Amino acid sequence: MKKVGMRNIKTAVSVFICIVISRIFKFSSPFYACIAAVICMQSTVETSFEVGKNRLIGTTFGAILGVVFSYIMPNSVILTALGISLLIYLCDVIHKNKSTTISCIVFVAIMTNLKDKSPFEYGVNRFLETALGIVIAVLVNKYICPYYKRKKEKRDK
Repeated sequence: MKKVGMRNIKTAVSVFICIVISRIFKFSSPFYACIAAVICMQSTVETSFEVGKNRLIGTTFGAILGVVFSYIMPNSVILTALGISLLIYLCDVIHKNKSTTISCIVFVAIMTNLKDKSPFEYGVNRFLETALGIVIAVLVNKYICPYYKRKKEKRDK
């Protein structure tokens, strides 16, 4: 039987911490924090940090554009399509292609899920929840049995 690896355990710990902190601070949902933690938990601390950085950049772009466009016309199919195109273009122009997918996801979430919240409140919440998941994943990966590429490279020499 295959053993449970440390990445598996650290991912579960990260999700657990995200849910607990989300409840303590009364976030509307731990969903986005948990997703960020799962995605950012990588095999090395360096990779987790890099994935987290790209995710935070994309979340920032998507949230800002989502808030602006949803103040103009929330739930607009045309503005949503234009916003997606603009985000893809901007991420490409500034060479942040690894941030493109999440920027589009956050943008669509804001444009289509506002319900009874203001665009600004919803956008800030998405950003904070995602940032929480990223920070938790990187910290857990760093302080619970960390694996660094350079350790392995030194052993291989």
